[in-house]
Amino acid sequence: MNAMSDVAAINRFAKVLEDSEARKLGIRTTAARERIAGRLGVAPGTLENIRRLRTKIVPNWLMNKVRLELVAVLQSEIRRLEHEIHLARQIGSDHRDSSLHEAEAQLAAARKILEGEVK
Repeated sequence: MNAMSDVAAINRFAKVLEDSEARKLGIRTTAARERIAGRLGVAPGTLENIRRLRTKIVPNWLMNKVRLELVAVLQSEIRRLEHEIHLARQIGSDHRDSSLHEAEAQLAAARKILEGEVK
């Protein structure tokens, strides 16, 4: 990968991480950024700069940490969605139910990201 593709990739990863954390916890993106930065061992401003494309290069160690965090978040999301789908089928939800369709679509999207985007 070259520096430009690393910056674009980490930008996408950071967006997914922050948006997912904010949605899951019902908090603002800035609060989610602080939590994620703490787990990654970087300042929240670093993630903000990445998200706003203000960085020119991405250190290898940071790319690896962000990638590992994204994989963990996606795997957790996949487990949660599989559980929701399983429960919906156990209670006899109709296969045409919109919430079941939405969960299945989100599950497919998470799997696609995990299989294709994160290398």
